[in-house]
Amino acid sequence: MKALYVSNGDVFSRHELGFLAALTEVMRVDVLDLRSQEKPKVLTIVSDNGFREARFIGYKTSFRSLLRINGAIHRLGKFIDDAYDIIFATPRFPIMFLWRISVEKPIILRLWSIRAAKLRDNLRFGAYEDILLFIPSLLANGFYILSSSYSTAVDHATYVFAKRMYGFLRSRIAKLYPPYGYLGGSHGSEIDEHVLNILDRAGEDYVLGFTSLHKRGSYLKFEAKPHAVVLYLIARKLRNTNVVIAGSTREDWRSVFAKEPSQNMYFIGRGFSDKVLPRLYGNARLVIIPITNRNISNRLLEALFYGRPIITSEIVRLVHPELVHGKHVYVSNWYDIVDDVTKLVKSDEALKKLEEGAKRAYKTWFSTKLNMVFTRKLVERLMNQ
Repeated sequence: MKALYVSNGDVFSRHELGFLAALTEVMRVDVLDLRSQEKPKVLTIVSDNGFREARFIGYKTSFRSLLRINGAIHRLGKFIDDAYDIIFATPRFPIMFLWRISVEKPIILRLWSIRAAKLRDNLRFGAYEDILLFIPSLLANGFYILSSSYSTAVDHATYVFAKRMYGFLRSRIAKLYPPYGYLGGSHGSEIDEHVLNILDRAGEDYVLGFTSLHKRGSYLKFEAKPHAVVLYLIARKLRNTNVVIAGSTREDWRSVFAKEPSQNMYFIGRGFSDKVLPRLYGNARLVIIPITNRNISNRLLEALFYGRPIITSEIVRLVHPELVHGKHVYVSNWYDIVDDVTKLVKSDEALKKLEEGAKRAYKTWFSTKLNMVFTRKLVERLMNQ
């Protein structure tokens, strides 16, 4: 069997690369990206099933071009129907593209986010325009689901929201947590050596956190700065433990805060390659991953993939309710997280339990094997209808 995966640049998300790695175990896969003009090439994808390959095809198009009625569009639809047995598509433009070119093969929608489902979260960040977008988001996602043969939500919150809002389509919606994946065979970044030198100075058993202080607007105010403050307070309280911060530089910090960072805070910035990640996670005693929106978190997925002890926020209960507090992850909140990190870092027993729990959780709910089994059964069912 042969599958076509239609993307609009979002195929390079960690969760979608992981899913592709699983899908290549089931059938041959071509990726059609509607944002790219690159010539056909082979993508090498790495996940827990090793190195896998999929062919990448760029076909840049736009909403305007879809509105034009011409024979080329219909010929493209016929070509896809003849060349592929089943189609996978990401939301928004890809599913509209398939609808416009009248593809008649089964289509499986990768449903990883519904903006209307995150209204409560986004209002906390000052995104008041989401009030006006609530109904359009409901209608648009209803169209995406209705235009596909089946939809797989990649987190529990999106799954529950979709089943509740589109009850008449509930039999065509399932939940499937994705694996973690990244592109293999690529060259390292120019700053990799610099990052590795910083990690050498940080040593082992550091606390690892993420924040993006170079961003501006509501994100900086409601997410990046609070994350940075928490990491600062942890560094101040754990004088003998280093805190490594990814996603921001020391210059980013100084552009936001008047107070200098603590001496035990190490900033590795951004732009480093995936080659750094095994070292970054491997030496971390504890990884801090607050979740602020009820949809898939690539950082959480990444930390589970590398099997590290994780402390996260309460929203994880909505996104992945299978993850048990104190067993798979440690669930905290912004009022207690500094004290909770201090307590965890001092307990080898608790950290060992969380490390084993993270590895078990990834294998049980996120692995490529699980995705392979689910997808194979779903494809067989759709093909026999």
